[in-house]
Amino acid sequence: MEKIPPEIFLEICIHLYVKDLYTLTLVCKLYRKILWTKAISIQKVWTCSRVLSFDPLLPYPSLPPSKFMSEQEYIWFTLLADKCSICKIKIEKKDLFGCRYWEFSRICCKECIKRKTVSIPFIKMAMPNLPKDLLECLPCHKRHVFNVGDEKLYWTDDLQSIVAKYYSFENEQERDIWVKEKKKEANEFMDEIHKYKWQDEYVYFFPYALNVN
Repeated sequence: MEKIPPEIFLEICIHLYVKDLYTLTLVCKLYRKILWTKAISIQKVWTCSRVLSFDPLLPYPSLPPSKFMSEQEYIWFTLLADKCSICKIKIEKKDLFGCRYWEFSRICCKECIKRKTVSIPFIKMAMPNLPKDLLECLPCHKRHVFNVGDEKLYWTDDLQSIVAKYYSFENEQERDIWVKEKKKEANEFMDEIHKYKWQDEYVYFFPYALNVN
């Protein structure tokens, strides 16, 4: 790297596919340090790499990253990650779209999503005194359950964390302000990821989807 001018190094990186660019980050600490920064020039490198890696028949992911993700995180989440983030079991390509949970920013197998999330009926049973508006402070995944309808799932660790924070306030006014801010954050996040979930669904139901990337 010392013999390669930084501008030349970045120019080379722009012409690499995402898998090759990611592999380059594993070569040495210096490359990783450079390529994982959120500097505008580095974000541009990853953007160019993502576009270069598009399938000609079905470009994915064609949307720019969410405001809650960097290009590196976005590319990893949509193109490179192929294992459950909890148990690390490899997930088949055809099943990845159904295991990508934008609400939790995680890829999870069916077994782990069952273990790591809780539904509203369970929450009401386990935490009968939980303030009603506290759940509005968290993102949730909606799934359809046969003979039941839509069911909301919450990430257990996030729920426990936000409950602990809620009861840590001694000043009621400060707590109410915090709840209001968390609600706003959760609403903005859910609104933002809606288009990415739609993007995934479009690719998933497209006949050519199984050959993407």
